[in-house]
Parts: sequence; structure tokens; C-alpha cells
Amino acid sequence: MAWIRHEYNTKSIRGLLGLLAVFFLLMVVFMQFAAAAVVAFIMSIVSLQLLYFQYVGKGLNFQNTKSRKRVLNGGETSWELEFENKGLPIWGGKLKISFFDAVGPSGNYVSNFTEILEMDLPFTIGVNQNMIVRVPLIGKKRGLSRIQKMELIIPHPFAEGAATLEYQPMILQELLVYPKLRNYSMRNMPARQKPGYFHLKHSLFDDVFQPIGTRDYVPTDQFNQIHWKASARMQTYQTKIFAKVTNESMLFMLDVASGYATIHNLEERIEELAAYIENCYAENIPYAIAINMRSAGKIPYFYLAAEAGTTQRQRALELLSIISKNHSTIPLRAMMAHMDVHTELPFTTYLLSDETADASRFIAKWSSRTNLDILKSRNGGNIA
Repeated sequence: MAWIRHEYNTKSIRGLLGLLAVFFLLMVVFMQFAAAAVVAFIMSIVSLQLLYFQYVGKGLNFQNTKSRKRVLNGGETSWELEFENKGLPIWGGKLKISFFDAVGPSGNYVSNFTEILEMDLPFTIGVNQNMIVRVPLIGKKRGLSRIQKMELIIPHPFAEGAATLEYQPMILQELLVYPKLRNYSMRNMPARQKPGYFHLKHSLFDDVFQPIGTRDYVPTDQFNQIHWKASARMQTYQTKIFAKVTNESMLFMLDVASGYATIHNLEERIEELAAYIENCYAENIPYAIAINMRSAGKIPYFYLAAEAGTTQRQRALELLSIISKNHSTIPLRAMMAHMDVHTELPFTTYLLSDETADASRFIAKWSSRTNLDILKSRNGGNIA
């Protein structure tokens, strides 16, 4: 069953019903028919209440649709909880949800002392009615928020106590909050010796799919580079001029390990890397990301292969959003040793780390294979 039912104070109501039945029999025996009628009326109300609580909530269905919403830090979003009721109506109920505090209501109306935030929402639904409960929220901090627990509390109409319906399956809605996007600049260092897609005036390589003009033919030009329409118009041979391109792919390595734990300035380094990702996205520069946190699969750490464009930006920001201080880490030297064998290094590599002595051997080796730049914390590694 999707809902687990808990009832409170039901035994006392049943006891009250038994006591009323005894009084009713006594009134009948002593021929107090007016009092017996009053007791019978109260008994009918209590019986209907018990009957109502026996069946209320059995026809309530929650549409557990899988979805993931993405929002910037400080942006607006919402939970959308869709219910369908095919049973008895529910009046004056209270829907209680618990979720991670990456998102929260605007203002200071809800306070929490742990990573779990709880909210109580009024809930009323009629017979054969569909209803969507929208919970407006804003992104509070970087992270992934899921609804951990959802309960519906249905109070007794005429007595104390309530029936609580606890939803058992995992709720498939997720809210992903991206890290803060700051304005950090970086140096672009294209490789003139490698072909690619970055436009550079002085390069050895041409992009044959991007002709930008023509010039007069010289004997050293290749025959397939002649622009025949331009040659017919100019009455002399014209050679195509192509855009000069080069390779500008980058690799960002983020070192988050501090012994067996994560670094204390994890948020600062993630926001710094997110700023570099935004720069690459704006310049359409392909980039890869490697983070020394353990991951299941062939690659034992978080790794995003080099690409460019909107999809790569979304994947990169999602990767930075799901990183948690609770993840286990691996030493920087272990990640670099694996990449040294299995990964082709790009022309430029940025290493975001404050402690590089552990991987000094690989740093010295990589310095001859790639343009390696070590980026220290902007505040010197101190706690902000």
C-alpha cells in the first residue's frame, strides 16, 4: 500500500460508544424515552464518525511523477503535489512535508536546526476531485532537495484525535539549486599547434566549412581550393580563404580532499569553478571537469568529458550542485595517476588546489605535456 495508516484516540471513542450503549439500555429500561432518544442521537454521531474514519483516505492517490526542476541560487521554484481522491471527502486536514533545506520558503517563517526543513499545509479535498498543491519556494543554497517524508493528518470532526496517512514510496520530485555564479576571469591560452574550433588569426589550421573570402590564385594553392564562381566573375583564378582555427580545450581539476574529509572552503571553490564554466560557455570553449570524489563506474571519481555548449553547461552545473561534504574523497595523486594513463590531456589544465605537495610528481610530469596552471584559493584558503 502507498499509504500507511496510523490512528490516534480511536480506542477512547469506541469506549465512549460502548458507554453510550449502556446508558441507552438503562434509559429504555427505566422508560426515559426522551433521554434515550438524545443518547441514541449521540450514538449515531459517534458511529458515523467511526465509520468515516474507517474508510477516509482509502481512495486518496498521489500522482508520483518523476521530475527535476533546476533553479539558480535565489531563484523561484515550487513543489507541485497532485492528488486524486476517489473516496470520502477530507475536511480540515494538514499536509506535512519534510525536505532538504537547499530550498525554502521566502522570508523567515520557517526555522530549522538541521538539514531537514518541515512545512505544514492546509489540505481539503472533495469526492472525485483532483487537486494540485503548489508550495512556492526559493533556492537557498547549492544542493539537491528531495521530499523525505509526506504525511496527511486528518482530524476527528467531533472529538480529539486524528488519523495520519504516511506516504511510503520514495517521492520522485527533485529541486536542484545551482551554485552562485560569480564574475571570475581566467586566461585563455589556445594551442596553435592543434586543430580545433577556436578562431585565431595566427594558426596553422583552416576550417574548410567556414570560408570568409577569396584572394588571387598563386601556384602553390591546391586545385580544390579554387572558388570557381568568383573566378568566373573576376575573370582570373580566385582561391578560397578559410577561417583560422585552433584548439582551446581545457581541463578543470578540483581538489576537494583534505585527508579523509573535504576541504573547509568547498563552497568557495565550487563557486569559483562555476564562474570558469560560465566563461567557457560564453566563449564556446570545450572543457572537461575532474573532481577527486569517489564515484561508481569505470572512472572512480567524478569526471565530465570535454564538450562545449548549453548541454555541457547544464551537466557541469548539475555535477557541481550534487557534490556534498558527505561524499568520500580520494587523494589528488590517485586521480592524477588514473588520468595520466586513461585521459588525453588538453592544451590547458587548471588545477584548483591549495595543497599540491602530495601530487608533486605528477604535476612536474604534466608540466611538460600541458599548460598546467595551479589556482590557489582567492582568500588564501582561510575561512571566509
